[in-house]
Amino acid sequence: MEILVASTAGFCFGVQRAVDSVYKNMNKEKLYTYGPIIHNQQVVDSLENQGIQAIYDISDLSVGTIVLRSHGVAKKVYEEIEKQGLTYIDSTCPYVKRIHKIVEKYSKQGAQIVIVGDPTHPEVQGINGWCKNQGIILQNQNEARICSLSKQIPICIVAQTTYKPQVYNDIIDILESRGYTIKVFHTICNATSIRQEEAIRIAKKVDKMIVIGGKHSSNTRKLYELCKQWCEQTYYIEVPQELELNLFQPNDKIGITAGASTPKKTIEEVIKIMSDMHNNQENQASFEELLEESLSQGRVYRGQTLQGKVIHVDENEVIVSLGYKADGIISKAEFSSDPNVDLKKEVQPGDEIEVYVMKVNDQEGQVLLSKKRLAFQEGWDTLQAAYESQKVLEGKVIEVVRGGVIVLLHEVRVFIPASQLSDHFIHDLNEFLHKDITFKLIEFDRRRRKVIGSHKEIMAKERAAQKEKLFETLEPENIVEGVVKRLTNFGAFVDLGGADGLLHISELSWGHVKHPREILEEGQTVKVRILEVDKENERISLSLKSSENNPWNIAETKYAVGNKVTGTVVRIVSFGAFVELEPGVDGLIHISQIANKHVEKVEDELRIGEQVEAIVLDLDVEAKRISLSLKELEEPEVEIEKEPNEA
Repeated sequence: MEILVASTAGFCFGVQRAVDSVYKNMNKEKLYTYGPIIHNQQVVDSLENQGIQAIYDISDLSVGTIVLRSHGVAKKVYEEIEKQGLTYIDSTCPYVKRIHKIVEKYSKQGAQIVIVGDPTHPEVQGINGWCKNQGIILQNQNEARICSLSKQIPICIVAQTTYKPQVYNDIIDILESRGYTIKVFHTICNATSIRQEEAIRIAKKVDKMIVIGGKHSSNTRKLYELCKQWCEQTYYIEVPQELELNLFQPNDKIGITAGASTPKKTIEEVIKIMSDMHNNQENQASFEELLEESLSQGRVYRGQTLQGKVIHVDENEVIVSLGYKADGIISKAEFSSDPNVDLKKEVQPGDEIEVYVMKVNDQEGQVLLSKKRLAFQEGWDTLQAAYESQKVLEGKVIEVVRGGVIVLLHEVRVFIPASQLSDHFIHDLNEFLHKDITFKLIEFDRRRRKVIGSHKEIMAKERAAQKEKLFETLEPENIVEGVVKRLTNFGAFVDLGGADGLLHISELSWGHVKHPREILEEGQTVKVRILEVDKENERISLSLKSSENNPWNIAETKYAVGNKVTGTVVRIVSFGAFVELEPGVDGLIHISQIANKHVEKVEDELRIGEQVEAIVLDLDVEAKRISLSLKELEEPEVEIEKEPNEA
């Protein structure tokens, strides 16, 4: 096996500068980075473990120092930091800083700013922030052909520093051919071009190519795409553990390169793994011969898959007998990717177990083993088959991440976005943590190590079956139990287990309800009465009201004509005032019945919320109407006749 390593692999000048600026200021109290300092999850996780948080919103910060990442930020971020009275360390790559100055200068002069790059990349978003987010962002040649720009206004064009030079040059040619006046700035980093050119040269020479870098790294992604054009068997990994060693053969020529955000340590680990594999395979006719020899001589080699017997289990490791001079050790981290795995529940002494040999130290006789790496390789095959057959899978949620959850299945991390977890909005994804969940794979890319699942699709089929069964059994006047799913101004939607029913605001209570939240809350379990089932339109009308608690049942006795009653003024109209005698029962005091005098305006005599006593003048139970009078309780005015001589 021959291994070629790119001399340009790893941190570029700008990234190294940004990372160094964080480590040099670790002693500062409350140190933050504005977004991930680089696109490498391992570096970001390491900093977070040391108390350095990546933030995007500084509005709640009152003290602290913020390190601005190499990608740069919009102008308004600087302004917000100063406004908050915070300090910052500007680690923006000098090449990106140059673009900021160009864009700001020419946008102020009235030029149209065109940015060639990925609109979702933080560098491009930061650049656009220096022209008040008015820049036109083009990703490819086709967008350049169809974009609409003014030919009366000159164009200033710049590119993301890590973008493909060929794409940038093509876009410039296309815009010029369409008659636009363009001021071109060559802003693609020279280091990026050199890195890409070297990667292509190596890819042309080798049988297989390994590209190392973060999955969110734009420059690493472009490296992979370029290498793939010249070497079909190109593999994109983020960490050494993702290497599928069975894909490499003793006579392979292997090329290795890495993106600008890849730490030197990670690259060295990959080189060591491949070098160890080369050394182990050297002078061996085949892997089968190596295995045969090791078994016959009682020796163990790195890279072997062996059968062993568990002889001890504790919280942190499993010890396995291999028939070698020393036993093998599987650490908890190498047993499973699930940080909460309970080793004592997974295996017991005496169990047969298949393991992968990671490292052999002949001096100490120590053998480090892994179970998850074998499961990882097999897991990809299993998931691929499940994806192709659309088989329903089940796994445990081991982690809540931004935008969704991670399910670990056969040691492969499956991402389920929040939008695919349920048919309604989930307020707290932690409700799924450490729980088993069924799902189907909706996206599977083994090459990119990308697997996406959907629980919502399973729910949709289950709910369709539940809905059909529900509509077959529901009848008016049935009392059923449901869960309040959503509150609106006009009522509440209740999940009846397969379909939602509408609980209109008028059916929440016999009394007046301003908003459903006065009575209900989302997630509450309620018993409701079925008013109507429209099977054709799949609509269900519900009510919380029942005939037993209808206050009008006893109104004939309680509000008989002549009875004195007490109530609260709840509404005033031009012709009188409505008084609530109890929830669900209102009476009307006509303006003529307010006082023993002429009343011009009801508001002159009564106020909303005022408690009043009145006499029942009339009762119509069927129409649910009660007429009340205040003046019947007043003493009638007596007119005093005057003597003739008093005229």
